Amino acid sequence: AFQELPVLSHDALIKDFEGFVSDLREACRHVGFFVLAGLPPRTAALHAELLRVAGEFFERPEGEKGLIDYRLSPHFRGYMWQGAENTAGRRDEREQIEFGSEEGAVQLGASSTAQLFERLRGPNQWPAHPPELRTVVSDWLEDMEALSRLLTHAISASLGLDAGALDRLFCRPHVQAKLVHYPAGGCDGTDQVDAGGLGVGAHSDSGFLTLLLQDDVGGLEVMNSAGVWVTAPPLPGSLVCNLGEVLQLLTGGSYLSTVHRVRRPRPGRGRLSAPYFWNPSLDVIVEPLAELRGDSATAELQRGAHASNRLLPSYGMNAFKSLARSHPQVFARHHPDLECLPDGQVIAR
Repeated sequence: AFQELPVLSHDALIKDFEGFVSDLREACRHVGFFVLAGLPPRTAALHAELLRVAGEFFERPEGEKGLIDYRLSPHFRGYMWQGAENTAGRRDEREQIEFGSEEGAVQLGASSTAQLFERLRGPNQWPAHPPELRTVVSDWLEDMEALSRLLTHAISASLGLDAGALDRLFCRPHVQAKLVHYPAGGCDGTDQVDAGGLGVGAHSDSGFLTLLLQDDVGGLEVMNSAGVWVTAPPLPGSLVCNLGEVLQLLTGGSYLSTVHRVRRPRPGRGRLSAPYFWNPSLDVIVEPLAELRGDSATAELQRGAHASNRLLPSYGMNAFKSLARSHPQVFARHHPDLECLPDGQVIAR
């Protein structure tokens, strides 16, 4: 069982692709997480600016932050206050802004031929203050897409495929991204986890790949195969990357989507982070890659025996299901013509 996260070099990704791919293969098979260190100075500067504007936004008055309340968005975008979400049945002790690709909303109506999941496309909600937040976030989203495509090529090569073999899954990627603030914990002096003081409970990510920017406060922990929580300490100029359930399923289980959680910060100072979720196009059907079939003992994503949380083969419908369940108020308010069945399917009434 791993005791620390493997550290891979961004420089190697650019200058020693084969060496990077070899190290990446080991990380994906045995850990499901890796640290991408030594980011270019331009990227590191952008990340510092992103965390700065995020911090400024979260210091604004509650009423002002509420002007971009996510409940106003049919696309589940905008500001969520502390406790608005829950993970593994426990409320998340964080506030956040949810973003996605900036797109026009799909027109609905009797004559519409749009798939239900296309309702997830649409515009973001942007705060008025700080005024530079929109530009900084947009630059970050663009930068992370370019890096995600590079990493996707490396992942493809690590599977013994052509570097571009997975590009077909990302013709119009469904990107999700957040700016997150974890307020400092209480002052009772007890252990934060034993006292229920988790920022986010134990979970695995549902998409393809997550790239996490975190400040120097720390709190991310990853569970190894022995059931021990391993700390993911912040490393300046780096990103923590982890595989999602889509990639685990595509590889027939040979690449791991690992459970992780976030401790709530101890008294004195909150934590800022910015996760970027790189996901396939909404119309992709997720199934083990034909090129890899027979290469693994299991071709089924093990998600427990609960039919109520089964992974739907359509990536778009699985993404819609997750959001509909996590945010029933938004689903009921903006999509009254739909219903979410007990098994997770979203259908027209």
